[in-house]
Amino acid sequence: MLKYALSAATETEAPNSAELRDATFASLEGHPCTEAAQALTEAVNEQVLHLLAHIEFFGERKANRKKLKPAIAAFLADLLSAEGKWVYRSLKKDSFTGQEVGAWAFIPLQHAMRELGLVEHHGGVVSHWVRFDEGGPALANRRRASRYRPTKKLIELAGEHGIRLENALDHFDYGLPKQPLQKRAASTRVGRRKVQGELMKFEHTDLSLKLEADVQELNEFLAKQTFGGGCVHRGYVRMFHNGDAADFNWDQGGRLYSQPSDKSYQQQPSEKRLEMTINGSPIVEIDLRASYLTIFHAWHDVQIDKEQDPYVIPGLGEEARDVVKLWVAATFGNNEPLRKWPTDLLKKYEEKHGHPLDRKKYPAVRLGEQIIKHHPLLGQWGRPPKDGRARTWADLMFDESRVVVAAMQGLMRAGVPSLAVHDSLIVPEQHERQGAMALMAAFGGHFRVGSIPVSPSLKINSRRGSYRFLP
Repeated sequence: MLKYALSAATETEAPNSAELRDATFASLEGHPCTEAAQALTEAVNEQVLHLLAHIEFFGERKANRKKLKPAIAAFLADLLSAEGKWVYRSLKKDSFTGQEVGAWAFIPLQHAMRELGLVEHHGGVVSHWVRFDEGGPALANRRRASRYRPTKKLIELAGEHGIRLENALDHFDYGLPKQPLQKRAASTRVGRRKVQGELMKFEHTDLSLKLEADVQELNEFLAKQTFGGGCVHRGYVRMFHNGDAADFNWDQGGRLYSQPSDKSYQQQPSEKRLEMTINGSPIVEIDLRASYLTIFHAWHDVQIDKEQDPYVIPGLGEEARDVVKLWVAATFGNNEPLRKWPTDLLKKYEEKHGHPLDRKKYPAVRLGEQIIKHHPLLGQWGRPPKDGRARTWADLMFDESRVVVAAMQGLMRAGVPSLAVHDSLIVPEQHERQGAMALMAAFGGHFRVGSIPVSPSLKINSRRGSYRFLP
């Protein structure tokens, strides 16, 4: 049996809840790729071994060293690449199943590094208010995965080896995602906060093997390309949602998420992304305009009018465009046409525009009536058909992801690299037309009105400005 007897680590000032909530996942998949990172790993390894010298650690001494050092390197990669912010890792034994770093190496390791003053730790019970169907609010508790971040001591030790928080990813490599296909349970709500569904284990089927092979092929192709201008990309994970639904069949969600998810180019503002390069070339970003609205109309065998901006509604005009777009997006995220502005949406609107949304001028119900008058099909959103379940945001996302993945595959076959941003593609500037035509072909290949392929409206974003793509 594994035994260790370490005192509690000295904790610094308690972090606020937002810092802990925004922690990133410690995958424990990194490894040193420079002499500096190897030297830092050795230095920490010596300290940990000295501390554990009189503690039974995973059986034999030889196995001890072999398993400890890779775990240290992986933990250092996650801690330092988070740029001083918190990372989280569950200590449940089954969360380590199939991983290179096992529970019996990591659990005593994190204790040792806490004891050495190299990591700060936060974990345990988190209290929050919830409201039940009957009665008033009540205080509830839930467990949260352990949080860690490097202490000043570890940051200074890394600095002595030439490794800083901002350049950690130059010294540690993660390779391509080992599990590029993910299946997640449906999201839930804790109070007013939406909580992402947990990762689910699954047995492969012919369909999931094909989907996984498609992502692996894209990842291997893109690994041979050179990305610059601040682009961080270590491969894609394709994430499917509502995996606990009875009728789940790898057909809900399905977007490509660039890794590491918290630092990738997908998290950068659009203006920043335009500074990127692919193989030394400037890039353009090709946007599927009103993607969900176009797909929703295609479901009903309707080609949306490409010549008109779908968010400019008669009687509301250009000034209300952003509010209309917000209402449509919120409706697609809801199970019926929006009737009340959600608090989190109002907050995001104010952050983006610098002023609150005028709810007196744009009450959700009346605004919806005007939008539905212009786009009557939106009045049917959320209604189940006679022979099946009602379609949701997850179906829209899946159909959008099919288009994007198919376009990327077509470009890959032609030797053209591309990067996904959910409803848009990034391609080298000289392949602008080829990228746009690939998106149109993929869209028309999935959606038809009768025998005629549905044609999306595309917008090109470049360093020269933005303009509509005309075939």
